[in-house]
This record gives sequence, structure tokens and C-alpha cells, in this order.
Amino acid sequence: MLNIRHIVGAVLLFIDGLVKLISECKDFYELEKGTFELCQKVTNQIFIWVLEQIDNRLMEERERNEWEVVGFRSRTAVSTFGEITIRRRLYRNKKTGETKHLLDELLGWPARVKITPRLKELAVTLSTELPFARAASILSNLVPGISPMTVWQATREVGEILQREGEEKRSAVFENGE
Repeated sequence: MLNIRHIVGAVLLFIDGLVKLISECKDFYELEKGTFELCQKVTNQIFIWVLEQIDNRLMEERERNEWEVVGFRSRTAVSTFGEITIRRRLYRNKKTGETKHLLDELLGWPARVKITPRLKELAVTLSTELPFARAASILSNLVPGISPMTVWQATREVGEILQREGEEKRSAVFENGE
């Protein structure tokens, strides 16, 4: 059974924000900016709720005789909805002692990655057309907290992956005769 308290809270936040906007906005720019920020806050809360629900499902579906819940660990990242902080479960293998976060593994979310894949895609796309500082400036209008270094790092990671793939293809053709 899904716990919808977070969804109800997000809807109430949205309604409260709309009432304030209706009564306080003075021009179109302020209305548009306020609505955008409000939608980001609400979507951010819903996104966190979805991640928590997936983590709950993984807990229920895990191999109980193999994986035990050790506790919770928080993780912060920047998404297209803004900064998110989630609490997800840490598991330990009863036989080997290995620990892992099943949520991170399911989503393919590597450790120490600070931006989500969608935001990374946007950062790399912008950085192919603009300097890193300009790309970061544009992204900061949509998602606060994006630095030129973050954009550079995302672009470097994608570049390394493409370079490896290119080397593998070259090797397959020229060394293996494929």
C-alpha cells in the first residue's frame, strides 16, 4: 500500500503557493517566475516520494535470507527539479559482508555523482555549444547551484565514455578484423 502523505503535502504546498501568488503578484514576470519555482518545489517533493516508494518496494522484494537492512543513508543530488535529498536503505550481505544501496543499483546511480542523468544530459548538450561558464549560467536560471566545474565534469565523464567506445570500435576493426 502506498503512503500518499507526501503527495497530499505537495498538493497543499502547491495550493498555498498559488493563493499567495494570486494575492501578491504585481506583474507577469513575477507571476511566471513564482509559478515556475512553485512547480519545481512540488515536483521535487513528488520525485523524492517516488524514490522512497521504489526503495520501499526493493526492501519488500529483496532476498531476505541474503540481504539485511543496516540503516538509512542520505544522498543529495541536483536534478532538473532542483536539489533533492533522499534517505535510502543500506543493505549488508549476510554471507559476504558486502554493503550496497539497492535503490542506487537499480537506478544505475553511481556513488559520488552529484547531478542526475537528465540534468547531466542538458549540461553536456549546452557545453557542446557554449563555454562551460555560459552553460552553467543558463542552467542556473532553471536549477540553482550549477557551477561551470559541474558542467565541465559532466562533459568530461561523457567524453571519457565516448573515447573508450571509440577505442573499442577501432580495436575491433583494425586488431580483430571485424
